[in-house]
Amino acid sequence: MSTIKMDLDELLAEKLGGISTYQIIIVVAVSVLPFGTSFMAQSSIFFSAVPYYRCSVPPLDDPRVYPNLTEENITNLLIPPGEQCFRYDYNLSTCTGDGDLSCLDNPDPGKIQCDNGYTYDDTYYEETTVSEWDLVCGRTTLDSVAIAMYYFGVMIGAFLAGPLLDWFGRKVSMLIFAFIILINAIVTSFSPSYGVYIGMRTLTAIGNSAYLCYFTYVSEMVDKKSRTPTTVGAMQISALAHTCLPGFAYFLRDWRKLCLCLALINVSYIFVYFFIPRSCRWLLTNDKAEEAKITVQRIARFNKIELNDDDWNLVVKTEKEILQMSQKKKKYFMYDLYRPTMMRFVSINIIYLWFVVAMIFYGLTLNVRTLVGDPYVNAAINALVEFVGYFVFYAFAGPVGMRITSSISYFLGGMCCITTMLLLQFANGNQAMLEASRWVAILGKLFASTSFAVVYQYTAELYPTVVRGTGLAMGSMAGRLGPIIMPFTLQLQQTIPWLTQTIFGTLAIIAGATSLMLPDTTNSDLMTSVDQAENFYRNNMKITARLFGATAEYQSKTDSTTSGTKSDDYNECEIKCDDGKVYINSYKL
Repeated sequence: MSTIKMDLDELLAEKLGGISTYQIIIVVAVSVLPFGTSFMAQSSIFFSAVPYYRCSVPPLDDPRVYPNLTEENITNLLIPPGEQCFRYDYNLSTCTGDGDLSCLDNPDPGKIQCDNGYTYDDTYYEETTVSEWDLVCGRTTLDSVAIAMYYFGVMIGAFLAGPLLDWFGRKVSMLIFAFIILINAIVTSFSPSYGVYIGMRTLTAIGNSAYLCYFTYVSEMVDKKSRTPTTVGAMQISALAHTCLPGFAYFLRDWRKLCLCLALINVSYIFVYFFIPRSCRWLLTNDKAEEAKITVQRIARFNKIELNDDDWNLVVKTEKEILQMSQKKKKYFMYDLYRPTMMRFVSINIIYLWFVVAMIFYGLTLNVRTLVGDPYVNAAINALVEFVGYFVFYAFAGPVGMRITSSISYFLGGMCCITTMLLLQFANGNQAMLEASRWVAILGKLFASTSFAVVYQYTAELYPTVVRGTGLAMGSMAGRLGPIIMPFTLQLQQTIPWLTQTIFGTLAIIAGATSLMLPDTTNSDLMTSVDQAENFYRNNMKITARLFGATAEYQSKTDSTTSGTKSDDYNECEIKCDDGKVYINSYKL
């Protein structure tokens, strides 16, 4: 019996000349999809923007009655300093106009809460959800609820994405989620009430998993050697969309118009859908080898190579064997990550790292609304630094190592948050300090982007093959809890200005310290079994291992693979396939 094997990666890379123009065209064409999802993911920056506001004080702020009163005059006369939710308790019904201000002669008027609604500055925004539904003063929590519910919808979408990807394939799943965003976002733009808006935003967020489907698709469309640059490019597409969003918001300053525009962008994928093939890997695992062969033949033709039938039949056979072997393996669940002593410690640490980075990344993204300066410029710069953050990761993770890169990025991000808080706290109107706080906060976003890139790859490298997907799923779930809590953390700064950035900074600095407790995976092969991983932790986390009394060599009774060894055929193929899974599962929230 022949032991010769060839998986799809080997065929594409070694027999068909690597990535072809056809694959590049497909990847570029399907990249229209993440624009829609990435736009919507950060749309709350502008939907929920809070313009400057004050109490409405009719008839004094009616230019037809008091044409000579400026906005500055009205604020000085009627609004207590620093208290936008109150006005002085003058009897405004006695104000008759024609420049007569005798109705304000009371020397000790006291103050009352706004009783005639609010007036919003329209310098930057024509209408936001905050100004339309008066989500200020005692109603700010409603805005936080809407943002939290959006990220709850993202969590629901993530749970749905896995089964849909497996049942219907990557191409169809992308279409399903694109329609979810398209339809629900259009309905959102016509929301008659804030309750309907919250509900529709939650449903829209489910479609955010289109990005996961896209990431999976482009990862599977190329060979292993091309997978890393392809997936890096996929992450950069998201950053590019985040950078372009302020431009759309600048020209569409009404949240309803902006929402409708961002929804319609998803129509572009519907046209692309009819011209792209289904994933060859998904087709092979679902007994659709003939359809997969058509796509592979196109790849070969673009590289001016003819697909050999014997090679193709060998690939089909090998992929079937790999699938059958993976189905026979012991099934691992999330609780298996907490059985070995050191893996339990690593898993708790990973949960904390994901929770912190997601909270801070999205917190700093939304908090850009409070920075001094033009909000559109701030948002564009804040998004642009994501490119730099990813570059920092890929430039330093290799030579410095994952552990140190993770620790430094969290630590510096935390220090930026603390520094921003101190600058704002002691500025007292000093423009130089206020401007410095703006740039330090943006620098914090850069390090948060680096931390996000690190935690994906570090998690994949820390866990062995048999539980790698489970470990990534666990971390991703923890990462979704952070953004759900984050809006309420941002709300704290309205009453305690220094608290939000202090929380972000403290959590990040602690994360920088806990990163140092993890083993460095630099130049280490991907681990295969739980036993191998547990012993790797024990040998590379000696101080922690002693604290937990876990210094002896670990050998489980149920691990289905040998510790640190692999068969020539089976595990080698498995590692190649799983390398794809690492990148497939590495997607941003």
